[in-house]
Amino acid sequence: MGVVYAPAIERLFLGADSLGAFVEDSGKRRAIHVRPPPPEGLTVVASRSHRDAATEDYIARFPVAEMRPAGSSLKLCLVAAGEADLYPRLGRTMEWDIAAGHAVVAAAGGSVTTLDGAPLAYGKPGYENPFFVARGAV
Repeated sequence: MGVVYAPAIERLFLGADSLGAFVEDSGKRRAIHVRPPPPEGLTVVASRSHRDAATEDYIARFPVAEMRPAGSSLKLCLVAAGEADLYPRLGRTMEWDIAAGHAVVAAAGGSVTTLDGAPLAYGKPGYENPFFVARGAV
């Protein structure tokens, strides 16, 4: 189960394996799901301040229609809500930075994996994540 609140945009995202994923804004709660890739290209969420050549090279492998910046957990939630399709993170993060957002993505039908496609694991020594990619239905 994961819960992410984004106070700047007044949105609450939540998800759990057995319940699905939801967003609450303007006092209304609605179910969210990842989306199939749009024909015009993917919406990619990536950090403006942490983007490097490796991230740019990874993104270049996909047809991209739009790039959107956002915070780590919010990027995961945008994928879950079908507002973005791909979030590659080729930089340092800790488990606590993304665990709640990961739960929301999974409950919405998406995935968070290492770059080689293995499921992202938790409880690692030092709690540091390897590079990862969150995907909708990509």
